[in-house]
Amino acid sequence: MLRCGLVIYFVLLAMAADPCITGIEAVKRRDLAAAEAALGECTKLQPANLEAQLMLCGVYQLQGNAAALLAASLDGVNRFPEEKRFYLTAGTYAGRQGQFSQAAKVLDRALAKWPDEVKLRPLAASAFLGLGMEALDKGDNTGAEKSLRRAVQLAPDDAEALLNLGRAQHNLHRSTEALASFDRLLKLNPQMPLARFHRGLTLHTLGEADAAVEELSREIDASGYAPAYLVRALAFIAKGDWAAAMPDAETAAQKLPDDAKAHYTRARCLLRLGREKDAEPALRRAIELNPGDPAPLNALVRLLLQSGRQDEAAPLARKAADLAKKERTAAKGEIRFQ
Repeated sequence: MLRCGLVIYFVLLAMAADPCITGIEAVKRRDLAAAEAALGECTKLQPANLEAQLMLCGVYQLQGNAAALLAASLDGVNRFPEEKRFYLTAGTYAGRQGQFSQAAKVLDRALAKWPDEVKLRPLAASAFLGLGMEALDKGDNTGAEKSLRRAVQLAPDDAEALLNLGRAQHNLHRSTEALASFDRLLKLNPQMPLARFHRGLTLHTLGEADAAVEELSREIDASGYAPAYLVRALAFIAKGDWAAAMPDAETAAQKLPDDAKAHYTRARCLLRLGREKDAEPALRRAIELNPGDPAPLNALVRLLLQSGRQDEAAPLARKAADLAKKERTAAKGEIRFQ
């Protein structure tokens, strides 16, 4: 009898000392702090214990501890690569915390395993969209295009992904591809904000001045977006219609007071229309805003020479020549609105 009692005692003692059992009991009585400690120990002692890992993730979720939940679910992905729930949790919480690279990596890995899982595709598309936008903000257009193209593959009707894919393609001088992206976008959502601006900008880049003016006019009528006035002015200039460009250039300079391109475009129109006195301060403002651009500096030199101010023009001409040498070794310039 005594021997039987001792056996029961030691069995109960072993059960009490088992962190996995302790963790389960703590979860049942909603003692989350005790459950976290015990289940954490359990997963270390029994790394193949799937239920303990899932339960630990559940505890972190109940606690609202997003960082710990993400770490535990990523650990689950590595230790239990056939358990879909860890991928979904890791992808969701990585995305929520702005860790788009991590989210995209995990969810792409999951899609390779479960290509027909309906929950995975929108999550992955959102992760790649975030990753692409992050790259665009950093000026990494190549990385942005790659991520945004993947987002569009996963979610073909995602207007935001298409818009930003087109932006990245435009910035990479792949204007034909950008135009196709914007055309596809406008078929899906004709009212998408700024879609017509970006399409008009791309048309201008492609030398389609009339089509650019038409598209930019629609954007201006819809939103009054300031950069659209600047690009429409440039499109009018490309058509040789300086009188039509002048009002847009004036508006652009007013609405974009810190944009060197806007002030230089205004100065060009003023010079062309014979308003040299008004053009000079516009040129000087453009130079002040972008001292590394030789174009407005050269224009100012010509203006000074025409007005007999050779002493002022000479040092500026030397500076413009130096800047032009540097510009020839730089990458091709293009209008970009981030």
